[in-house]
Amino acid sequence: MNAALSGTYRRYLDAADPAADAVAATFAKLPAGRGRQMLDLALAQGIGAVNDAPAQLVEFFAQLESVPPWADRNLIDRGGTLFLRSGLVGIAALNLACLPMMYRSPAGNKPLVFTGQLLRRAPRRLAETARFMLETSRPGGLHRGAEGFHMTVRVRLMHAQVRRLLRQSGRWNPAWGEPVNQLYMAGTSITLSVVFLRSLRQLGMLVSRSDAQALLALWRYSSHLMGVMPELQVSTEAEGWRIIEFMAEFEGAPDDDSRSLMNAVMTAPYVPGLERYTWRVPMAYDLSRALVGEALADALGYPPRHGWSWVRLAVWPLLAGAEVLQRAVPAVRARAARQGTALAEKIIAQILAGGRPDAPAMTRQAHPHSAGGRP
Repeated sequence: MNAALSGTYRRYLDAADPAADAVAATFAKLPAGRGRQMLDLALAQGIGAVNDAPAQLVEFFAQLESVPPWADRNLIDRGGTLFLRSGLVGIAALNLACLPMMYRSPAGNKPLVFTGQLLRRAPRRLAETARFMLETSRPGGLHRGAEGFHMTVRVRLMHAQVRRLLRQSGRWNPAWGEPVNQLYMAGTSITLSVVFLRSLRQLGMLVSRSDAQALLALWRYSSHLMGVMPELQVSTEAEGWRIIEFMAEFEGAPDDDSRSLMNAVMTAPYVPGLERYTWRVPMAYDLSRALVGEALADALGYPPRHGWSWVRLAVWPLLAGAEVLQRAVPAVRARAARQGTALAEKIIAQILAGGRPDAPAMTRQAHPHSAGGRP
């Protein structure tokens, strides 16, 4: 093992988010609900509206509101168009390719596994991630005051709260690095951009270079808001794949927790009535295997092929043809974005049963008294 690279990996694994962690620690000392009130007011009206705002919260918002010089607002605002147009195909790419890439990490999956309940919450986990992608992807979604911006800030502070509670639990193994560390946070944004792009292409969408660049710009800016170190904020697909390969080299093979999480993802009925279609599970496994590759699929405990690989080959020309038409006719492209957004909203609403993503639930589940057993 290269000692220099090993040291770099360890540094990122042991790095958290000092600005967010300071806010979480400060809120923990306040009366119950006071920190949430401060955050809600600061998001709605600005930090200046919060009387006696703690210095940690002031510094946190100063960081959030500093726009890096590389950020191209027009490019970022166009970045989510690809996801909005993708509709059901995008949801499939998220579920069958992005989540397996996220859950493969033995250390990165531990905050999820500690909750125990997440193995029974696979549908909601997908819906929460899809909602985060949807709100981030709307035009202007990451502008100050937009829902995507608000969700990003709340997720970042949720991560800090999870870190604080897991550290206090006495059950966190320091060999795993920090809970929800820099590599985990960077890997999530990279997966939602680079892996997502590859999956769409594999399914038949002919992604243009300009659409890919815009999507990368969007998730690079999301990474900035999420507190990811600048050197882990990628601007090209090649940079993203280098970091993915770097992580895979040092993380080791997926473990039993990775396999349990993926089994929950693949076997869960995501909308009412879907459980009666027994073919859905083998088809999901076969399509996911085609997207993530044989080696990772085997490591994640996927069953042998069931003969559903033809589905991807069947839809490929249909999606490719639709993409050509959308490029040629802007009105068709705009309509596809509206329809894809509406379909994604419908699927998310069905999974959440009309509710909203419950980010605070993760912090409650991460508490040492409510978390699951040792991984």
